[in-house]
Amino acid sequence: MPARYIHNAHFYIDGSFANQVRGLLVENGKIARLLQTGDGIDPAWEKTDLQGSWAYPGFIDAHTHSFSGGLYEDGVDLAGCASIEEVLSLLSAAARQQRELLIGWRFDEGRIREKRFPSVKELDSVCPDARLLLRRVDGHSCVLNSLAREAIPGLGGRDEVLIAQDNDLAVNWLQDNCSEETILAAYHSAARTALRGGFTAIHTMIGDAQMSVQHYQLIRDRRAEFPVRFELYPQSFDVDAALELGAKRIGGCILADGSIGSRTAALDKPYADSATKGRLYQSDGFWADFVSRAHQNGLQVCVHCIGDAAIRQLNRAYALHPSSEVRELRHQLIHCEVTPDGLISGIAASGAVPVMQPAFDLLWGGDSGLYAQRLGERWQSMNRFRTLARKGIRVCGSSDWYVTDLNIAMSLHALIHHHNPDERLTPAEAIKVYTENNAWLNHEENLRGRIAEGMQADLSAMDTDFTRPFDWRACRSNFIIRAGELVYASDKA
Repeated sequence: MPARYIHNAHFYIDGSFANQVRGLLVENGKIARLLQTGDGIDPAWEKTDLQGSWAYPGFIDAHTHSFSGGLYEDGVDLAGCASIEEVLSLLSAAARQQRELLIGWRFDEGRIREKRFPSVKELDSVCPDARLLLRRVDGHSCVLNSLAREAIPGLGGRDEVLIAQDNDLAVNWLQDNCSEETILAAYHSAARTALRGGFTAIHTMIGDAQMSVQHYQLIRDRRAEFPVRFELYPQSFDVDAALELGAKRIGGCILADGSIGSRTAALDKPYADSATKGRLYQSDGFWADFVSRAHQNGLQVCVHCIGDAAIRQLNRAYALHPSSEVRELRHQLIHCEVTPDGLISGIAASGAVPVMQPAFDLLWGGDSGLYAQRLGERWQSMNRFRTLARKGIRVCGSSDWYVTDLNIAMSLHALIHHHNPDERLTPAEAIKVYTENNAWLNHEENLRGRIAEGMQADLSAMDTDFTRPFDWRACRSNFIIRAGELVYASDKA
């Protein structure tokens, strides 16, 4: 492979653009030299011109549902709907096309006039001839039309709006029964979305959050086909299957609890707008046994836990093992949202790693947001990026895409502009979350996450300097470089 010279960019090195680097010499996919002003350029080098972009170490998203997101990109986005009538109109138009499964996503009953989900009868009226799945924006509740309900074994007699295990049963059965062609098309769609969003790599869960690893082997064996680097999580409780697949981790959104929006996140105190505390999906003993088996086999454990009761339950299971071992394996607390001070101290002691979603606060935080409606003043003890960091806890970041956009500008903006000023990060700290910290989470701190000699030449070349104020909605990815090779160029670059 010939040497390549990547140039004409502002290079983000050691936390700033204040450097004299004019270009990178790449050999065998790694940065061989940082070339300074005045260094000679060999005419034989192949050249990649980044056209004045702001070049960062390749951004990494540490937690996505790429299969679902890829499927939903071809579905019906309901985020802008203001009424049931509008929802049904969009679904009706989409139902006229021939498709295997029609999916309506980003539905939020709190934002529409009727404050409810469409009924099964209403969905049947607009989509009688194909299976239809309508998912709430957080993914923790859904409703199906009759054709979809009747196809799913064991679903008869359940409530129309499915939550918790019923929600998981329905969604996973429908997605388990997609064709290989549909599966691969979904991942290619996910890869395109990631590149547009500014990412060189995304971590993605594959499995039904029970005992199936779905199409993990299919994607593992075809990773080279995709322009973005997929890091795979077998999203399952089946430790033996994870080991047989050669995985180095297990979990993802295997659930300790649900969500704030669906009032299924497990809290120590009742919701402000309901008598419920949500609920824990598994017992203390279950998590202790599962974590122990995975830990003893050297697997990094990753579990969805949003409410303080669920986070505490998982952290206790991690704390049964020496903190040095937990830190080495980098066991994850996925979401880790409701974190009063005492719980943060417990996380610091256990060595567990919060993998968090800044856009959750952007979309649902603040005095008048969903979190305040559900939790009252307790919303201020959610998504505590700065407090966690001050305790020496390395925070890692993600979009949880499809739940929020796979968009690095959106995530960085949310870290920098948290609704609670006490929890805001500086731009340099925010960038570190999605570069160095996320590379470290994947045990790749000596390979990715920085622009430095000897590191992989992964670059996200953006049209924006994120160290200065920016409008995240106007930002775009100009170029994506993986191992020195150009894998994406915006048509506007």
